[in-house]
Amino acid sequence: MQLGPGDIVRLQVFLEQGLASISGLDLRAPMEYDVDASGHAFIPVVGEIQVAGRGFDEVRREIDHAVTRQFTSATVRVIPVLRIAVLGDVRTPRLVPVDPTMTFSDVIAAVGGLTEMAARGDIRLVRGEETVMVVDSDELGQVRTPLQSGDRIVVGRRSWASQNTPFLISAGTSILVAVLTSLLLR
Repeated sequence: MQLGPGDIVRLQVFLEQGLASISGLDLRAPMEYDVDASGHAFIPVVGEIQVAGRGFDEVRREIDHAVTRQFTSATVRVIPVLRIAVLGDVRTPRLVPVDPTMTFSDVIAAVGGLTEMAARGDIRLVRGEETVMVVDSDELGQVRTPLQSGDRIVVGRRSWASQNTPFLISAGTSILVAVLTSLLLR
């Protein structure tokens, strides 16, 4: 997994009792650090590090090494947080911060779910310009494809005909009855 500009590095440091803060910064509370447009993140104690274009395990080791060099008894937890765009027929289309514990259906739930007009069989994962997969809403819970920085989830809209099927059936039935009645009365 790689992070890109706009993503986040979430860091939590567990220290001995007496070492709860440094320069007024509480290191025990989870802190989030943005990856800037050049692909760098500035993390206190660690400094500025290149994040984009590197594997996240490598970044995690570098942060862990820098923190434990200064605080030998520290335990470090570093979590990548990706920004995933969820677009189309969902309640609140937006960028969603996604950590590795979130599933595909968690991301859809984070935007309020699908609208009534959503094409339930047309939920696409788009990576770059390529559609990686198309999922039916009934299958969302089974999707295990890991998300990547820059991915988009796009929910299609039902066609006009499928949105208006009851009206079309009713109108068609009325026309058929009118034609049959006209033929019978001749």
